[in-house]
Order: sequence, then C-alpha cells, then structure tokens
Amino acid sequence: MATIEAVGIVEIDSRTSTNPDRPYFFAPHSSLERARTDTRLRAHTDRTRRLYDVVRERMTRPQVTWGDHLDIFTDPSVAQHPLILRRALAFEKLLLEMPIVIEEDELIVGNTMQDGRVVRTKLPRYGTQEEYTRAGAEGSSLSAHLSHKTPYFYTILRQGLSGITGDIDDKMNAISSRQPDEERDAKLALFQAMKLEARAVIALAHRYADRADARAGQALTAHRRNELRRIAQVCRRVPEHPAQSFHEAVQCFWFIHYALFSTGTSLSCGRFDQFLYPSLRKELAEDSGSLEQAQELIDCVWLRFNDRGQICRENFYAIDNAAEPGANGTNATHPSKALKVVDKGPQSWTAGHRKRFQYASDAADAINHFGQNILLSGIRPDGVDGTNELTYLCLNALEKFAFTSPVVTVRLHKESPQELVTRSAEVLKSGSGMPYIDNDDVLIPAYERLGVSLADARDYANSNCWETMIEGKSDQELIRGMNFLLFLELALFRGVSKVHGKMGPDTGDPRQFVTWEELMAAWKVQTDFQLKTGIDYIGAGVAGGGLEHSNHGKYSFNPLLSALTLDCIENERDVIHGGARYTIWHVMGEAASNAVDALAAIKKMVFDEQSLGMDELLAALEQDWNGYETLRRRLVARAPKYANDNEYADAIGQEMMAYFVDRSALHASRHPSVIFPCSVGTFSWYAMIGKEVGATPDGRRTGEAIAANFSPVPGADMSGPTAAINSYLKMCVDCMAAGAPLDLRLSVASLKGEAGTQRLAGLMRAFIEMGGNMITFTVTDVEELKRAMAQPENYRHLRVRMGGWSAYFVMLSREQQELHIRRVEHGLV
Repeated sequence: MATIEAVGIVEIDSRTSTNPDRPYFFAPHSSLERARTDTRLRAHTDRTRRLYDVVRERMTRPQVTWGDHLDIFTDPSVAQHPLILRRALAFEKLLLEMPIVIEEDELIVGNTMQDGRVVRTKLPRYGTQEEYTRAGAEGSSLSAHLSHKTPYFYTILRQGLSGITGDIDDKMNAISSRQPDEERDAKLALFQAMKLEARAVIALAHRYADRADARAGQALTAHRRNELRRIAQVCRRVPEHPAQSFHEAVQCFWFIHYALFSTGTSLSCGRFDQFLYPSLRKELAEDSGSLEQAQELIDCVWLRFNDRGQICRENFYAIDNAAEPGANGTNATHPSKALKVVDKGPQSWTAGHRKRFQYASDAADAINHFGQNILLSGIRPDGVDGTNELTYLCLNALEKFAFTSPVVTVRLHKESPQELVTRSAEVLKSGSGMPYIDNDDVLIPAYERLGVSLADARDYANSNCWETMIEGKSDQELIRGMNFLLFLELALFRGVSKVHGKMGPDTGDPRQFVTWEELMAAWKVQTDFQLKTGIDYIGAGVAGGGLEHSNHGKYSFNPLLSALTLDCIENERDVIHGGARYTIWHVMGEAASNAVDALAAIKKMVFDEQSLGMDELLAALEQDWNGYETLRRRLVARAPKYANDNEYADAIGQEMMAYFVDRSALHASRHPSVIFPCSVGTFSWYAMIGKEVGATPDGRRTGEAIAANFSPVPGADMSGPTAAINSYLKMCVDCMAAGAPLDLRLSVASLKGEAGTQRLAGLMRAFIEMGGNMITFTVTDVEELKRAMAQPENYRHLRVRMGGWSAYFVMLSREQQELHIRRVEHGLV
C-alpha cells in the first residue's frame, strides 16, 4: 500500500480506517499549478460534449412521476411493524424496483429514466390511515422529505456501508442484552431500519453492476466494453466497501446522494473537494491516475447533478414546490402550539411560513438545484487552507457547463491563495452567478461563540442554498418568517397584519407617539414577541421530544441519513431526534433592507423634519397609496436608503440588527440543547414574502416583493458597490453564523479582460478582509435580460443569481424577471 504525505501525520496509509471523526488531510500534489492553469482541463472532451448535449436536450422534455403503484402493505403483517421499519421497507422497495439506465458514454452511473424520459420517484406510503389521521390532528407529519443536512462522507469513503453496518451490528448486540422495554425495542427498530436502508443502497449499486455487465456484452467497441466492465467492478465495490480509487470515490458519493434524493431527502453535498481529495491525491502520488482522467470524472458527475433539471417553464414539475398540507404533507405546522396573542386566537411566526406556499410559482426554478450545494476550499479542521487540485477541477466544471446545479460555494479567508481568488473571479465572469463566496474569518468564530468546537466550526458547510451547518455532524433547520418589515406593520397597526390579521400585541396608537424612540420601541416589542414565540416553540419541542414541525415531528425518521451522520449510532438516536452532535435551528430575519428604509423614511419625515403627520402616513398605507401617489414618490425620493454608506439609515439598521442578535441569544439561552444562530435571508422567496405585507413607508405597495437576502432594495443602491458593502458591514453580520448574504449585480462591460478579472478579484478580497459574511455576484446586462423576456427560446441557459441559488432566467415568473431588471447594475473602476 502506498503512503502519502499528510499534514500533521507522518507516513500514514491512505486506506487505513481510523476514527471517523479525524479525517486525514494531505498537502497538495505538485500538479496543483497545472490543475489551476491548464486550459485543456477547462475544455470538453468528446465524451463530455456528447453527454452535455444529451442532458441539455432532455431538459426541454416533460418529466413523469413513478412509484404511485408501489405498496408495502400487500403483506397485511407489515402493518404490525414499527413505523420506522415500515419506512425502511418503503425505501428498500423503491430502490430495488425503480427503473435504472446506463447510457452511452457514461462513466458515473445513477439516473432514473423510462422510455427516454426522466422519472421522478416517490417513496411508497408507509403509514397507516390511522397514523396519518393522528399525525394531522397533532399538527405533525409522516413526510419522507428532508433537507438542510449532509452525510459525513469521510466515514463512508473510508469504511464503506459494510463497515457502517458492522458498527450497527455491534450496537444492536449491545442493546439486545439490555432489559426488554419499550425504549430498547424502539432502538432496535431504529438500527434494523438503518441496516435495511444501507443494504438497499448496496443492492441498488449491484443492480447497476448487473446492468453494466449486460451492456458490456452488447457493446459495439472493445473500448466501451472495457469501460462498462470497469463500471461493473466499481459498482460491486462501492458503496459497500471502502473506495480504493478516485473513480470509486466519486461513484460512491453519487450512489449515496442518488439514493437519498430518490427517496425524498434533498441534501447538500458538503466539502466536496476535501472528502474526495485523499483518493485523488493517492493516484497522483502513485502515478496511477491523471488530472485529465479526474477532470472527466468530475465533469461526468457534474452532468449527473443536472439529470432532473428543466429549462422550459411550460414543463414545470409543480410537485416540487407545491404544498402538501396535512398529515402527509411537507409543510404541516401547528400554530396553536405557539404562544397565543391577546384575545384574537393563535397567530405566530408559522403563519407567514404557511402563507408563502400559496405563491410558490415564483420559485419554479428551485427544481433545478434540489439543494445540491458543494463547497470548495476553506480552512480545514487542522487550521490549514484546503485548496487542492480538486478545487480547480470543480471550478473548471462549473465554468464549462451552463447549468445551475450544483450550487457552488468557495470558502475564502485572509490567507486564501490569491490564485484561487482570481480563478473564482474568472469563473464568476462566465455568468453563472457562482461561485458564491463565504468568509471563514467571520463564520468560524461566530460558530465558536455559539459553542461549536473549533475543529467542527472549521468544517462548516452550506445546507442546500447558502445557510450554514456543521458537515455530517448536525441536524439543521430554519425558523423562517422573522419578517422585520411585517413587524413594522404590526407596530404601526397595533399588532394587526393586513394579510394575517392579529399577530402581535397591541403596542399602542402610533398617532400618539411623540418621539422616534417610541416607534422603535414598538417595533422591538413586536419583534421580540415573534422571536420568543419561535425560539421557545422549537427549543421546548426539541428538548421534550414532542416537536410538531413539518418533517421534524415524532412521526418522521431518516434511518440511512442517521447511519451516515456522526454520533447517531453512538447516541442511539435518529438524526431528526437528537442523534447528531449539534441541533441547529437558524433564526432567519427577512426584509431587513426594506425595514431599514421604511423606518428611515418615518424617522426623517415624521419625527425629524415633521413634514408628514403619522395620521396621513397611516391613511396612505391603509389605502395602499391610492390617492397618495405624490406622497409615495416623495418618500421614495427623499428618505435615506440602506446600501449607500448613509449613516442616517445605517444607524437604524445597526440598532435593529443588534437587537435581533441580542434578543435571539437571550431567548436561546433557555434552550441549551439547541443552537440558534441568527441570519438574514430570503432564498428565492422575496416575491412571496412581499405578498405577506401590506403597503409600507418605504413606498412599497401591498404585496410587492422585498429585497433579496441582505441586499439593497432594487434601485436603492445608487452609490456603488463599495458603499453597499460599507453599509452591509455595519449590520452585525459578524455575529450571524447562519449567514447573511449580500447580492450585487455587476455590469459585463466593467469586467472585460484581465483588468476586469483583477477588479472583481480585488473586490472579493476586500470583502473578506473587511469582515463581510457572504456575497454573491450576478454578471449580466439589462438589455440581455430584456431580450430574454421577449425571446425566451433563445436564452434557455441565461442564468442569474437568486436568493439561494442560480436560476435560469426564463424559468422565473415575470415578477421575478422584472425585479432582476430593476436591480442597479454596478460598474467597477
């Protein structure tokens, strides 16, 4: 066996299985510079060009659902099994029966097709009608859908599923020797389900091995026959056994990812260039593999990420974004379990979360990324920068394929190689809106302050869109609906929302407020009420084991993911039920930029200048500005705006964000079993979120979209990107471990040539050194967007950055498209 130089470890064997929590880290190979600069690696091979054309053509076709006919209850005795075991039986049945295919040229296999059409699979029903009814009555769910997590791929690649099932057997033997009781039986059922689902993934891989052998017998050329035989060998080895080659490592990753998303678990892919690197590093050291071969394998898995993508809005696969309310739905909530407000019945942070699913059509493009976020580079758990050859091979793939999946994030810090910053800028100029940029120097300390160990904090990843988690060690979810603009509406209208009705306490008649501080105090009371409601509801539910929230209720399980998440086997718990090392619920602020602008307008016009009476302002808002257009225009034109380095507006934002962070921490302190990091974000839902708020003092009309993430209100940032960043940096973003993205649009003209690349790289470097949290860039021009609206068939692959991913522009609703056109296009000089 070959030995490879490893940072901090001398002469270790690359295939030795050790403590799964202590992955090895290797110094880059001497081929690092060629991986970064060799333009041949950035080009298509004949194989990848053909596969690229196949995937792009398929993206124009309608897709079909498969699996409605599957039934695990044909044997009546199945109903007597514990629910978690029935879930595993459903998982097994789907993986053993769903249609599979190996197409010409493929090296990485794992796609579900039938009669030339992409098939969307569904996990068979595994609950009884009585269980669905009971779950619905309790506000819980039997949903199979799960996201915001990632397996710990280091362990999977090093042990294989056979090694993990061996650990499960050891645990089951230990549990079996305990005194029989309900708890012991429940734990045995959990581990039986883990093992059953892991063995089902192995069986799926063997199905592909058999298919590859069969295809080899029909191959027209000796070259393809040998490729198919090699594919069969790979599929018989992984994921059952540890990966011994880079090809096996990539295929092992894909089988795990493929099995999970085929059964309703849409996960981030984690630190892709870190957990796959040891196998590549070994081949490069032994001269048993080349960068060219590795690049082609990365390109092939990149194409796999896009198997289910669509670029024709008329073929939109609506089930991906449709709400399925009730017991079998993905969005079931139970607001009556939250704190009640005075005399008007229950309303809470859950109301906004439920309401927005009525407007899901503006997020149609979400179907094209499925939460497939990969991270590149960044500080490793040992404190060393993780940039390696694979980092650059992945950036090459991102640049050469005009796709929106996977979502690619590059983790930067002050010591990141300048070459990586420059290469990231080059790829951003290609118009994908990627890579996304995370700042390790901010996010790692923020997680440490919340109680995450330094090594684990360094191993953070993005979950699905941009929100953060601890890779393979956390159960992360979101408390959405902390809408700061809505809370201002509640402060102005005594706790009543135009859309939701009574939501908050009566904080008094604003017509009677004499000072600005009284209005700000009312906003704080409304905000604090919602923060306390949401945090207490989640914290108490997690601690008591009775959380009734979507797919985290007592009827929800994910045995395979639990087996692949660190500590779940040791803790003898499902990942959803406290098995992971960290339970993380993000407290997500929304509409922060709009709220700053709206409060600045009131402060300036009503209290400082006294050129507008509160009575007139409230009347205009109640009338949705009808009959008050002159006033609306005056407020839009004269009020100070966030994102212009304007101290008047920024001071208001600072006070808001400091209060948000401080009060969240106070309420979180009552629930030590859960980490509640703050964030500000919208994902792509900024149009939907706006529909939950009436007219507001920043000039918004009822239902109009809000700003994306922590970005400027469209059209408000008139002082250039540096001013926008300066305002953003004042907003306590260094305290937001969950993330606070700033989205900017840059003009194509200002980024032309090498000088343009260096300007963009300089802006990225400055953002990191100044203490920014996260940033994204869309590089396009208004005229191109307008042409795409008029001629969508000619711009199928035009991409723009959304609140949580990159989107095909023509897949967006007209409202979303117009919002992109309204955004200020900055130049760089």
